[in-house]
Amino acid sequence: MNKIPKSFKLFASTINVEFDNKLCNDKEAYGLADYGACKIFLTKVNGVDKLSDDRIMDVFYHEKVHLILDSMGHFDLSKDEKFVDLFGKLLRQSDLTSIF
Repeated sequence: MNKIPKSFKLFASTINVEFDNKLCNDKEAYGLADYGACKIFLTKVNGVDKLSDDRIMDVFYHEKVHLILDSMGHFDLSKDEKFVDLFGKLLRQSDLTSIF
């Protein structure tokens, strides 16, 4: 599994990544992207289900794509969950399969 970063930069903004089971469960989500707060919130447990590391990584990339699109001003595209999910999975695959 890739490691989930504690933070990363988009333009001049530092995006912090936190695990917050309560917040995500209250919102009935696996993860949340908060553009205004420059944060991604993830959960390891959703309801009674423990998320696998693989699923958590998919959620991280999904939320990261939301923030990238929001940073670009593509708020309407960021609301297209199907597009965001597919883009996130392709972004993750490109990172995982990169050869240096």
